[in-house]
Amino acid sequence: MTKVFVTSDLHFGHTNVIEYCPETRGMFSSAEEMNEGMIEAWNKEVSNDDTVYILGDVAFMPASNACMILARLNGKKILIEGNHDYRMVRDRMFRSCFQDIYKMYEFVYQKQKIVMCHYPLAAWNQSHRGSIMLHGHLHGKPSGLEHFRIKDVGYDSTGKVVSLLDDIIAEVSNNEIIMR
Repeated sequence: MTKVFVTSDLHFGHTNVIEYCPETRGMFSSAEEMNEGMIEAWNKEVSNDDTVYILGDVAFMPASNACMILARLNGKKILIEGNHDYRMVRDRMFRSCFQDIYKMYEFVYQKQKIVMCHYPLAAWNQSHRGSIMLHGHLHGKPSGLEHFRIKDVGYDSTGKVVSLLDDIIAEVSNNEIIMR
């Protein structure tokens, strides 16, 4: 059975993110070691038939190097652009690593409306009717919206390279609905 995963802020190749996020990346002594550790963790969870939504900030490296890493990652990859992806998404080879690329994405998954964006939003489509907002960008820092139906799905927030969408939905589905 195929699975659906979410993640954000992988920052492949970004040496400084190891210092910036020591709780989740402090065990790595270099960007190369971090890259290999994240690839291994990803491929333990994700099969080639699975889908992974990456909510931005894939890598800090030339697009050709990012493509080599993406080719090693199992699953169908869909990118929701982050602030550090803007240069790479102009590269045809990088774009070809993804099934689709969006600035923001909305869909219904198992009768649950999901809105995905790299950035946390204080209000999103159907937030007053129970939709869930998934984002990244904050690296686990608080948004002030945590008690609502919103979740930072980034590696540095969850402690996981990828998270099952079903688990994320279960985690936030009992939170308050934003009434606007």
